[in-house]
Amino acid sequence: MHTTRRALSFLLLLFILTSCSSNQHTATLSITYTGLSHDISAETSNARATFWKPDGSTIYIVGRYSQNVVAYALDEPWDISTASYLQSFDLSGENEASPALTVPHGLFFRADGEKMWVFHRTEIWGYALSTPWDISSALADTHADLSAFTLRGHDIDFHPDGTRLFIDDRNARAVHEVVLSTPWDVSTFTFVQTLDISGQEEEVRGIEFIHEGRTMLLLDTVRRHLMRYTLSTPYELSTAVYTGAYDLSDNTRQPRGLSVHPDERTVYITERDGQRIYQYILQE
Repeated sequence: MHTTRRALSFLLLLFILTSCSSNQHTATLSITYTGLSHDISAETSNARATFWKPDGSTIYIVGRYSQNVVAYALDEPWDISTASYLQSFDLSGENEASPALTVPHGLFFRADGEKMWVFHRTEIWGYALSTPWDISSALADTHADLSAFTLRGHDIDFHPDGTRLFIDDRNARAVHEVVLSTPWDVSTFTFVQTLDISGQEEEVRGIEFIHEGRTMLLLDTVRRHLMRYTLSTPYELSTAVYTGAYDLSDNTRQPRGLSVHPDERTVYITERDGQRIYQYILQE
């Protein structure tokens, strides 16, 4: 009798653990490829994060191997297929306005276009743009070393008021949060907390908050999924719960960068091997 009870208890525990694991990795949400894309191979190599000017007229893309930030102008706002090369900002160190960033990954602009940040695995550099949104006018002016808690970060996102910064970390299998005592000044950071995503993540390389901080999207480049987390308290990492993933594998073998349209349904994904940026629609 005791042996039978132990066996039944073991089978019940195994069922619960298997169900939890399955829920974490197989809850698939619907995403549709629009058929729209743009070839970025001439200007970037191993493209990573992307960021849009709020009116959709310009998209900025980081090239890791090319060590640059590239701007593309769009004839039709938000339609990636209408993009054309505009200008490039050198991150190799040959440009006096920037330090040498050998592994640039993350990218963010403030809404007024007067500040830009480039994330460099365990460091972040801030740039002032004397002409808003014109990356040729960028000059490095702030810096923060986050290596005390970041192992191999890739992308960043800010709270809209500039008081908090979020960093995805591929090797730690986590998302980190820091607070900035002076809004937008990364040199004034204090570490706050880390969200463990090891139950879902294989290699995370992109982060975006949408729905006023109630949803966090993470791009996993090995799973080839866009993972979704729901936050019961906006921008509060400790309240984040994994709620499913969008499968990108039909079009992208090596997704590397993520950005989101203001409609919070259209997403843009850079692809390393195809050297293109693709446009998708999330189906709610």
